[in-house]
Amino acid sequence: MARQTERHPLISETPGTQRNVIFHRYGAGTPGKKTYIQAALHADETPAMAAAHHLLQRLEEADKKGLIKGEIVVVPYANPIGLDQFSSDVLLGRLHTGGEGNFNRSWYDLTEMTRDRLKTRLGKDAEENVSIIRSAMQEAINELVPVSEFDSLRKLLVGEASRADFVFDLHCDDDSLPYLYISSHNWPDCQDFAADFGSYAVMMAENSGGNSFDEVYTRPWAELGRLYPDHPIPQATMSMTVELRGRPDVSDEIGAKDAAALFNFLVRRGLVEGSAPPLPKALCDATGTNACEIITSPGAGFVTYCLELGSIVKKGQQIATLIDPTAEDPTNARTPIYAGTDGIFFTAKQHKAVKPGMVVAKVAGTVALKEGLLLED
Repeated sequence: MARQTERHPLISETPGTQRNVIFHRYGAGTPGKKTYIQAALHADETPAMAAAHHLLQRLEEADKKGLIKGEIVVVPYANPIGLDQFSSDVLLGRLHTGGEGNFNRSWYDLTEMTRDRLKTRLGKDAEENVSIIRSAMQEAINELVPVSEFDSLRKLLVGEASRADFVFDLHCDDDSLPYLYISSHNWPDCQDFAADFGSYAVMMAENSGGNSFDEVYTRPWAELGRLYPDHPIPQATMSMTVELRGRPDVSDEIGAKDAAALFNFLVRRGLVEGSAPPLPKALCDATGTNACEIITSPGAGFVTYCLELGSIVKKGQQIATLIDPTAEDPTNARTPIYAGTDGIFFTAKQHKAVKPGMVVAKVAGTVALKEGLLLED
């Protein structure tokens, strides 16, 4: 079946304006699995849109050859609200300037929205229970009444993604190597994608504390399984946040490479007919998101780095230096910044001017460091 392109309007919050989200749908009505892929929920993360663009080129070719065997939905830009947030020619698309916070936090809790609906509906067949739960999710989502533009965006994206077996939320970091956030229930099932993508870190948690988009679809299966232990409930959705390096890493070559990893995954999972190339050797194993150290600046000034991204560091090893240009004594202007755990240094700051508490580095380790909210805002 040929591609279907859909334009979904959001609630208009100002007279004479209305934003839309485009879905490209391949294989509608096919009996295979369903995959949902969205780009740039953080609207300033352009590498995600580049990857989606190149993936669409490959899907167009496969569609013309009749190779699409499952349903694939690609959202080339997931956040038209954020895409309109330019200030002095700089796109500020991570936080809602209207006051609703980080675009990738505080998404729906589908467990709470569906748990009571399932009390008398679940049975002894695991596959039937998956269908029952997904139907209950759709019922709950359909009953939502958006009162803002962002509310309508949330309802639209979750309504589509919650139907999928595989969900990819494409992002990027500031200055970074490729890495993944996944559910602990999806490892090692997604190990093939991690290897093909070339991920330098794979961080896993069931609940990272922020209600991020990818966890909307993975958490309910485990949580409902604990709520209804007498009914078999499998982990029916694989979902992940894919961090496509840093914001400056936008080119046709990089976009095509990332699209190839996504396309190969679709082939391996049977959504596209064909054969995928042999998997490269994985660059890392998965570690807990709670073992990722988020290193912040101890003061104001600018940072310089003494290590390259990808360096393996030891606890107490210096990663960077904070320099205070206002220091009256220039010999006291430098403050070293150290790693607090063993691991891989995989994220740095692109723009070196900092203020106190600003994230300057991340180290993916193996020793649990924290609990509760595991992500930066």
